[in-house]
Amino acid sequence: MTTHTRFRIAWLFFVLLTAVFVLTQHAALADEPEPTATASHDEAGDEGQAEEAAPQDDFDEDEEPLLVGWMELSGVLKEGPAPYSWLAAENMEPTLQRVIDELRNVELDHRYGGVVIYLNDVSLSSSQIDELSRAIGAVRDAGAKVLVFAQQYDLRSYLLACQADRVLLQNKGMILFNGLNVEELYLAGLLEKIGARADFLQVGQFKGAQEPLTRTGPSEQWNQNIDPLLNDLYDSILEKIAEGRGLDRQETERLLGDCWVLSDQQYVERGLVDELTERDLTAATGDAFGENFHWVDLLDPHDGQEQVENPFVLFRMLFEKPKVKVNRASLAVVHAAGPITGGEGQPGHTFGGQTIGSDTLVRALNQARDNDKIKGVVLRIDSPGGSALASELIWQAARKLAKAKPLYVSVGAMAASGGYYIASAGHQVYATPGSILGSIGVVGGKIVIGGLYEKLGIAVHRRSRGPLGDMFNSVEPFTEQQQSTLQTAFERTYEQFTGRVMTGRGERIADIDAVAQGRLFTGRQAVGNGLADEVGGLETALADLAHETGLDDGDYDIIDLPLPQSFSDYLEEMFSLRSRGGVAIPESLQAVRAVLDPRAWHAVEQVLTGLMLLRQEPVLMLMPNAIVIR
Repeated sequence: MTTHTRFRIAWLFFVLLTAVFVLTQHAALADEPEPTATASHDEAGDEGQAEEAAPQDDFDEDEEPLLVGWMELSGVLKEGPAPYSWLAAENMEPTLQRVIDELRNVELDHRYGGVVIYLNDVSLSSSQIDELSRAIGAVRDAGAKVLVFAQQYDLRSYLLACQADRVLLQNKGMILFNGLNVEELYLAGLLEKIGARADFLQVGQFKGAQEPLTRTGPSEQWNQNIDPLLNDLYDSILEKIAEGRGLDRQETERLLGDCWVLSDQQYVERGLVDELTERDLTAATGDAFGENFHWVDLLDPHDGQEQVENPFVLFRMLFEKPKVKVNRASLAVVHAAGPITGGEGQPGHTFGGQTIGSDTLVRALNQARDNDKIKGVVLRIDSPGGSALASELIWQAARKLAKAKPLYVSVGAMAASGGYYIASAGHQVYATPGSILGSIGVVGGKIVIGGLYEKLGIAVHRRSRGPLGDMFNSVEPFTEQQQSTLQTAFERTYEQFTGRVMTGRGERIADIDAVAQGRLFTGRQAVGNGLADEVGGLETALADLAHETGLDDGDYDIIDLPLPQSFSDYLEEMFSLRSRGGVAIPESLQAVRAVLDPRAWHAVEQVLTGLMLLRQEPVLMLMPNAIVIR
């Protein structure tokens, strides 16, 4: 037995023991009593953490106490279901859907007087802000109050906060607006220094996909593509703040420039903040909800968890394959997040980013199509694209589903290139104002490193057979004949792309050439040009789908697909030599995470994963520009 094998076995036992310990602790915690109304949300007492107000316990026994929800959001808010069914719930961060569901519970439950949301260094995408804002608006429309508190606001967290009844700020806290900033990296100069060059072809004059590798600055076509997109995003930001705080556009824009030099008291005087508060929020919550109310932790990880004591049951839970359980009429949400690859997708974890595997997603779409209790499907997409072939396979499965039952599409942060390819299969497409859609085009090529070989003193002797056997060699650029061959292939793929879009969108797109050629659009622009049908998030799509299928609110379930990864699948992936999607970011590049914020890393990781596909497939439908809006 080799040392490597012994290590893998030892590591396996360690992971198993750890998992059992976690589940055992989870079972033990289930026996503990619920926290009292006076329990603080900052029981650890860490400096800088917000404490909930200490509500009074002397309620009138004949009077039902007013409920006030508490919700703390921090880090990245994941979309879709938790990726690992075998993990204890307390180890999982809440998902976007969980937060929206809890806000809807407050909206519908008359016992609630409102909700307090603590934004603790949360990282939200533009589409998530739009969807959470709608949920907060619904709570307010129902007559409940929404208070948002933070020790410091950046532009994104403030965009969400200004949708609340009251914006609360920690005494001496700060509001730091940076506006919009996009940094585009151009690597042609670097490649030249090391003796390499990018030899790429594309179809779509505005695609811009090859520019980061082939140019030292943007082309005029890319400027014409990206600038209107940023203009609309910026206008949307000003509109949200102005409407939420009752300001005009000019004053809002002045505040964007002044906020860095204002004191906390001046934030109140200028209308950015309603109240400066102490960490316990006692005064603010007392003013809003009175003295007698009961806190409810809306994101309590132990809520609804069953007690598990038998160790054999724990082992069965660990290795049990998740199954689709549909007990009554339901709607399914099929989640498609990350670059599109062939094979199985990755759920996303410390060993690699989330990917959309064609096998995984086709299987989920088929499960939703074949289950008679699932009356309709929402395909939730957040993807910059990827493999052309994998996108086509997913589109075919989505169209088969659409012929059997209603298929709506909800776009999260992005449905670009291959992401829009699969989106076009739906009957209706919903996008938030901050969503990015389009990039209908094709790109492909190779990195030529013959000059690098020379610098390093490496001699390469090539052998090939067949007319195109040497086409993707790493030493020399494409010949004219090879370029002609590839261009013809890419143009055929582009025609297929636009044909698929027109099959799904039909007369809603008046001129495909006007929205194709690699152009990018915001959600609002996409509704105007026919790429999307309505401005709205996942909740809007589900509500409209329920109405179309004749399902009344409360009379149906929502099923999430694909199913979570089992523990055995996780171990298989961890010990395999390649990732489940066939594409993995090198461990050396994972160090980049240390210098990027989570939102920036997510965008860069998708680009890197997409570019790694070039090792396997020469034709991509990918938007490899990492657009990180700060």
